[in-house]
Amino acid sequence: MASFPNLLDPGREWVLQDMRFILSMRQQPRAARACGFGDRDRRVIDPPPIIQMSIQSQHLTKDEARKYLRYGSYVMNCSICDETGTRDASFMTGEYQHQRRLMGSLIGTPFVAQDDRGDEGCFFCFSDLSCRTPGAFRLKFTLIMIDPSRAGQVRHFPVLTELITDPFHAYSAKDFPGMLPSSSLAKRLREQGCNISIKKGNERGKGSRDIEEISDDDTGEASSPPRRARSSGSE
Repeated sequence: MASFPNLLDPGREWVLQDMRFILSMRQQPRAARACGFGDRDRRVIDPPPIIQMSIQSQHLTKDEARKYLRYGSYVMNCSICDETGTRDASFMTGEYQHQRRLMGSLIGTPFVAQDDRGDEGCFFCFSDLSCRTPGAFRLKFTLIMIDPSRAGQVRHFPVLTELITDPFHAYSAKDFPGMLPSSSLAKRLREQGCNISIKKGNERGKGSRDIEEISDDDTGEASSPPRRARSSGSE
């Protein structure tokens, strides 16, 4: 972003200190099917969390603040907490103590696009998260600004703000209530190039559907190479 200075450049600290970074949950996680400790049959948390970032500052014009929404070096990290949101639940206990409870793509990058109301915003989408064990949890999202030019020299970059979701539940396979249809926001972001799965939904009680009516991601399986459906008989 050559049109405006790097906020982490020497002498720009006062600008960063004046800026207020605000995170809002545009889509809360609701449920997950616990995936256990194997790599097969991993299912994602549904709906995928979508976080929107906004900026407020007394010393930046609205146009300048809008430009900083497009700064390419924001990074958002996702971790898992207990139901209260006060205790980190990332690490397992007992024989699985070397494994983490939360699996998938835990780092998100910004995606600037219009939402389903036509308003431009900066979004972080997490569509490849899975939980190993049943229970009630919350997700914690931490926004960080990095300086790629100093990434090899600086160990810690500033944490700008954090956000914790509402509680969600991870269920055993027999108790999992099914996937929800994708929201209008997720569909709109996907239309503009966001890498987020789109689902028609398969909540229990809706009855069976033909395979042709199910999107590639309706099963809630984690990211993997696409598989072609096998047909019976000759064409």
